[in-house]
Amino acid sequence: MSLAESLESAAEALVADADSIRPANGDPFQLLELLDSGAAARVLAWLFSHQPEAGVELASAWSEDDAGAALVVSIPEKDLPKGARKALRRLVHQARSRGVEVGEGATAETRVGRLPGLDEKISLAYVSPYDPRGGRLVYIVESNPSGGARVIEALLDLERGIVDFQVYRAGRRQVADFVRDLKGRTRFAAVESDPESVRALISRRLASHPADRPLPKTFIEWRGKLGLAEATLPTPGEQVRSELGGNEAGDLEALVREIEEGNLGPWPPQSTRLEEVAVALQQEFSDRESDSAGLEARVDEELRGLYLGSETAGVNAERFEETAYLFWKGERSELARACLETADGLRSESAESGPVLTALMAGVGTALTQDLEQRLGWADAAGAPAGAGAGELHE
Repeated sequence: MSLAESLESAAEALVADADSIRPANGDPFQLLELLDSGAAARVLAWLFSHQPEAGVELASAWSEDDAGAALVVSIPEKDLPKGARKALRRLVHQARSRGVEVGEGATAETRVGRLPGLDEKISLAYVSPYDPRGGRLVYIVESNPSGGARVIEALLDLERGIVDFQVYRAGRRQVADFVRDLKGRTRFAAVESDPESVRALISRRLASHPADRPLPKTFIEWRGKLGLAEATLPTPGEQVRSELGGNEAGDLEALVREIEEGNLGPWPPQSTRLEEVAVALQQEFSDRESDSAGLEARVDEELRGLYLGSETAGVNAERFEETAYLFWKGERSELARACLETADGLRSESAESGPVLTALMAGVGTALTQDLEQRLGWADAAGAPAGAGAGELHE
């Protein structure tokens, strides 16, 4: 029987606590947050007595949390089955070895332990690379005032603002596993940053969030608790400029290879702009015989105009600047400098095309050309398979 099923049995038996048990849907940390300490102790004691395996599972999870560990310590063992008593003693020993203390005669309401010392408070942050569309995930991991930790996850996009926002409750062991996973991912592995710099990133995206796009509900609920107004540090990308300094040139050829290998980009223009180009070129070539070379040339011309236009050039400049931080943290300063050079070039009034921009546009140009050949009937006539449409570039 799963923990969720066992908790449903507990809800049926402990009617007074049922309305607090069921909304947790079997999540140990959500349950701990919903129950007061007296109810939490009752639920855990009931599980230990009637479904010991579920009791051990719940107690093990709660033991990762300071307040939860104190509750585990508070459970009397005299009425528990033998196996449950043994497991409880082990968990109590682990909790006390971490500094959770319970005085003689203390009640469940007062048995709240905390890890000693301010230096053990959790305050971490991580930033991921940009995905092909141009969005990125950022994370803030911090101590939860009621014990354990909370993980703040935000999906940010320079054009779409704050796309998604979630807050999770976790124990310390879960946080360690989570951070290890973040840093060890094959694709989009995250890099550690300063929490205030990540808050600055969130503040920037809040300021540029489109007026016609609703903010995520969870962000609205948590906005006042995030400390965004105090986030005065530069963003990670802005920090790396002062760290690198000097006029040493970056390795633009290596940056082109990163793009060609699919490690960053293509960060296409907005889908509405791409569709406008597709419609215009469809009309332009509608009366012509198949002319793939001519179509490719016009697609390349139109895309360069979009990528070098102030809107797309500006957002991609910031993406390159923030990507410089990731390379710098990975001890690849030559690539970090190349990113900063590219960002500066895109922001200049005389922005010009070059190998980096050409590499960035390549996949988008191929997809757009294939889409137009299909619309014009050229691909069908040649028996070639249709490629990704312009709209699909942003799916």
